[in-house]
Amino acid sequence: MIFGIGLVLMILYWIQSKCFSDEIEDLPDVLVDKVTWIPELLKDARADSTTKCYNRGFIRWRKWALSNSLGEKDIFPAKPFIFGIYLCSIVQSSNSFSAVSKSYYSVKWMHDLYGLTSPTDSSLVKNILEAAKRKLSKKIVKKEPVTPVMLLRMFNSLYQENNIKNQRIICACLLAYAGFLRSEELLKIRRSDIVFHSTYINIFIESSKTDVYRDGNWVTISCTGTMLCPVVNLQRYLTWANIDCDSDIYIFCGMSKCKNGYKLRDMNKPISYTTLRELFIEAFKYHVPDISKFGLHSLRSGDATAAANNGIKDRLFKRHGRWRSENAKDGYIKDCLSERLSVSQNLGL
Repeated sequence: MIFGIGLVLMILYWIQSKCFSDEIEDLPDVLVDKVTWIPELLKDARADSTTKCYNRGFIRWRKWALSNSLGEKDIFPAKPFIFGIYLCSIVQSSNSFSAVSKSYYSVKWMHDLYGLTSPTDSSLVKNILEAAKRKLSKKIVKKEPVTPVMLLRMFNSLYQENNIKNQRIICACLLAYAGFLRSEELLKIRRSDIVFHSTYINIFIESSKTDVYRDGNWVTISCTGTMLCPVVNLQRYLTWANIDCDSDIYIFCGMSKCKNGYKLRDMNKPISYTTLRELFIEAFKYHVPDISKFGLHSLRSGDATAAANNGIKDRLFKRHGRWRSENAKDGYIKDCLSERLSVSQNLGL
């Protein structure tokens, strides 16, 4: 991360010195040392991951321009016609629209940071982007939602007393389902983020992609009184894994095989997304028709679908799932057949 952010700063320093050389040269001595404040703050205008992604996109544009005998004056500020040729070259060599989109928004971001006219404001470039979208976009195939029946089958096949390895994925799936948790949010949960109450738990989500200013968010999950109760299964897992209530460790961390089964590794580091996905597939592959149609997002889709089809108010489960818009929320829901049939049944025909 240090290297990535350092590279971002290098590009921002270069842009600033190139575009504002006259202003910098005319500054009084007392302000010269403060010139670095601007790029150091601008790098935080977006999340680190977004900033580094845009930075890589801008570097690719710069390398392409230099390799095609263009000068620095053509790179920044970029000229619409030349940048349009660059986007066309990506269309010729790529099978994915995302490559074109990232390049477009990377260059737009760099120009917008310093209030300069961006080539992306040009109608020519906008139309090239639209054409690339039509040419390269592929049909989005969303994962099928997990249902409570599937969760019950998974639970019955894996549950064993004091088996913390199996209980880890059981607990992860139930918490993700009940809390509408994204995989990133799930993996970042520490023991100190969980507060138990008599009939429910609160889980503090420190950061989320929808939590732009990192204020954090509390997710409330109720006890259900069934085998699939996420609260009871979490309590079991924490007890079997010997995770103390005052501990600050990640609850879904790596494990090592030992004489009596498994134990948590001493290194306080959560398992990776890839590992979690592999555990999910292993847990569900015998309980769904086609495991290729299911993934970790199936848990969040499944709970949203269940909430919608069971009449939960939109406002409540939108807040529970921490969606920023109605469109984002609706994209997770797969309406049941009876709900879809109710439309034509209530048209007065």
